Amino acid sequence: MMIVGVNLLVGGLIVTVMTVGEPIINPFNIQQVLSYSSILGLILTISGFSIISAGFILVIHYDRKRTWHLKEIEKTTALKNRKIHIRSAEQILDELVHEEKKD
Repeated sequence: MMIVGVNLLVGGLIVTVMTVGEPIINPFNIQQVLSYSSILGLILTISGFSIISAGFILVIHYDRKRTWHLKEIEKTTALKNRKIHIRSAEQILDELVHEEKKD
């Protein structure tokens, strides 16, 4: 998506630079006649900026989503890797008896 945006942006800028020809002396003068190629350059440039912006927003969104999924996977594997040994009272007493016999 971002590659398409960059291509449109560069294409629009190139079309605009090629069609303008002479520099604008007074940028506040809006009464200049626009040709079809200059309108095409403007449309390509604006669409390129918008697609690049949408691409950056989607990259950030999907990166956050991915990190959330990775954290959830780490949580579940940490719970599975934890080995909890539940011993009964008889097992604890047997261990204590064996420890006393060794001493």
